[in-house]
Amino acid sequence: MAGAGRRDVSRRQFLGGTSAAVLAAALTACTGGGQMSRQSQAASNALQWWDQFRPLTRMLESDLFTPYEQGHAGVTIERRQMDAPDLGQALQVARRSNQMPDVHSLAGLGAVSPAALVSEGWFQPVGKLADFAGSPVADQLYDGIHRFNGEIYSFPPFSGRNHEAVPWFNTALLKEAKVDPEDEPATWDDLRAVARRLTKGDVYGMVIPLKDPAYLATLVHRLAMTAGAPGPGAIDWATGEYVHDSQPYIDAVEFLVSLQKDKVVHPASASMGPRDARARWAAGQAAIYPWGAWFVGGLRVDEPEAVERGVGVWHIPCPETTRNFVYSPPAPGTFWVSSQSKKARTAAEVLLQMTTKEFQLKLAAAMDQPPALAEVVQEAEVHPAYRQCVANFQDDVRIGPVPEAGTPGVWQVLAEMRDIHPDLGDVVQSVLTGSDSDVGGQLRRYKDQLSAERERAIKAVKEEKGVEVGLDAWVFANWGRKKDYEQQDYADR
Repeated sequence: MAGAGRRDVSRRQFLGGTSAAVLAAALTACTGGGQMSRQSQAASNALQWWDQFRPLTRMLESDLFTPYEQGHAGVTIERRQMDAPDLGQALQVARRSNQMPDVHSLAGLGAVSPAALVSEGWFQPVGKLADFAGSPVADQLYDGIHRFNGEIYSFPPFSGRNHEAVPWFNTALLKEAKVDPEDEPATWDDLRAVARRLTKGDVYGMVIPLKDPAYLATLVHRLAMTAGAPGPGAIDWATGEYVHDSQPYIDAVEFLVSLQKDKVVHPASASMGPRDARARWAAGQAAIYPWGAWFVGGLRVDEPEAVERGVGVWHIPCPETTRNFVYSPPAPGTFWVSSQSKKARTAAEVLLQMTTKEFQLKLAAAMDQPPALAEVVQEAEVHPAYRQCVANFQDDVRIGPVPEAGTPGVWQVLAEMRDIHPDLGDVVQSVLTGSDSDVGGQLRRYKDQLSAERERAIKAVKEEKGVEVGLDAWVFANWGRKKDYEQQDYADR
């Protein structure tokens, strides 16, 4: 069913308030499972830190928090790690009850723009509290992403040069099927053929978590780019128009349909979210799982025996032997200091430690998202598959433009836009679960509705708020397919 398992918060629900039902659900999620209760949090004078990074738990606590505490008498840092949907709802509860953590990530908040949250007074700047402008990641700080009205609010601890459709494979299953891991499937047809060879008995060639529309949308975006779609954001940078119904997107969905028809996808995929799928992969029920760089780090925490058994990685395949790039935005700010925090200077100083080479090496060793200083992966203690994954990103990924970095008013349009459903993930889910077969028609309807909603939002912010913004904010005529879109390019467009 479309939307099954989705718990992300809509932009308007998030910015406009929270229902009693959502508040109750969030409170239940945040106080269960052995996590710190709201009462214990309120009673503590520690700096509070919330995020979703399970593989980073030991590294954050041992290599970031403990050294800082030892060097600063009286400072204590308490961290709460939650799944992304729970975190997004917990932040709503905390905001309304004036119990925000001092530092938090934005996971689980859906498509809410950080710029919109800055305008709503969620955060406070950190650039005057710690020297981010002089840090090793200073050249990765972008207006409209990390810097607002000249003030630095956040920074990228991770690299933007990555994607979430990495084909991870079980080396033991490849060996049993006499598939050479070095014979990398370069095309979609090659991958289909390998998946068919790997499907035998109770083992399937691939697992794809069909329960999660957000995962499916991301996967299709990435596959469409390998088929020639521009990116990120499914926008034709020459015209500013959305391209969800273009041939690369249709081809990407039909490729996933072909895997279903080949019967190489685990039959229980429709009931799986991403972590469920990883558990099935780790149990040896499927050989290939397309997911992000954090795959090995997550396995090491939850299914270490699967790492011992063997894990490898390939480049993302393209429809043809001709390689197309996939495009990612500049790495966003990951951690933000709440405007409610009374410990902002301490929070900023702790965050600044994440930009050092020493910490970036430890971040690489956690094998989550690639660190902002991606070159340190070559000397870090990491699994060979993780090192290869990050090296592949250098070949396969280019940094694309983002409208909010080029035109300040764009974030207000994004904040004004209402969510459209069925969206891309819903459409893909309905097609893959057999609920709908009209791929082109469904994608066209979504694109048309999204385009109309953007036009309405542009008109609304111009008329109601006096914001000067138009469709040309989504036009980047100087974008080139083969190179990164760099900071100077925004000024030259």
